[in-house]
Amino acid sequence: MRTEKPRRSNFGQGINLAISSYCLVKISFCALVLISYSPPSRAAGFDSDATGIATAQFLKVVPGARGVALGEAFSALADDATAMDWNPAGLIKVNKHSLALMHAPYLINTFVDFFAYSQHAGEVGSWGMALKYMNYGKIVQTDAAGVETGDFNPYDISLAVGFATYITGFNKDPEERFVLGATGKFIRSELLSSDSTVSSDIGILFPYLFEKHFQAALVAQNIMGTLRYDKVDAPLPLVLRLGSVTHVTDYFLVTTDIVAARDSAPFLAMGGEFRTGLGKNADLLLRSGFNTRALKDLGGFHNITLGTGFRYTIYSIDYSFSPFGDIGSVHRISAAMNF
Repeated sequence: MRTEKPRRSNFGQGINLAISSYCLVKISFCALVLISYSPPSRAAGFDSDATGIATAQFLKVVPGARGVALGEAFSALADDATAMDWNPAGLIKVNKHSLALMHAPYLINTFVDFFAYSQHAGEVGSWGMALKYMNYGKIVQTDAAGVETGDFNPYDISLAVGFATYITGFNKDPEERFVLGATGKFIRSELLSSDSTVSSDIGILFPYLFEKHFQAALVAQNIMGTLRYDKVDAPLPLVLRLGSVTHVTDYFLVTTDIVAARDSAPFLAMGGEFRTGLGKNADLLLRSGFNTRALKDLGGFHNITLGTGFRYTIYSIDYSFSPFGDIGSVHRISAAMNF
């Protein structure tokens, strides 16, 4: 007698999974706040009074319009070459090869470029490399009397190489294993003078839960390294991410990230993605998200993100819109090829 393959949970069951994942994330958020709290006797960090203590802020400018449109809640979902910058453990989800590109005009005459390539390496895992470049535009240089003496064009750049591998349960299905990912990064900052340093990211993907509907991730980014400007050493912006993705149905998913940075207070990010088919090999994706970062620091419309995407066979193109209140808005367009 034939047995019918079990179907995925229906929408009502998916809602229950979303509620369960939210409760889990809420508990994890409390734990993350306690871990990141710094007593007064120690150096400031992970609170609203720590602004300005870290350098190389471009490292916190995330790539890929898809993750941005989800409110920057993407650490558990990242499944292409952009995982190099979100969560290196996500490289394990690359089936064969993945190539990602982004050019985005940013705020106040700046722009950011991103390139990443990753490849699946069989049972060993996956590996990847990435380049992030941020240009701050031309700045006029003056002397003490305010007389123009020329101009300069500051920029920051990082080069990264990373890998992801299974670390438990080699006799189990891949979805039931823990995944470890790590990157090594070379970072250079060019102002009036220049300096370079090295750093690294570490990420973990947890096994799928609730019949492969829910997955969690933990990431630590920029965990070491300093840059010297004049005579002062400044640390890189250490960032901790606790994320999750819940596949509510085959066509709708919800992502959540709790983010704590060395130089700011922790914030919550959430996003949703709806997929609809346009044919046998094409999909249209609609996305929205929000986060609680800098809720009181900006005037005007901010903290809400919107976006869309189109996939055809191995190609995808994504767009995101991120308002920053009175400062302006950022439009990102990224493209990827998974082949």
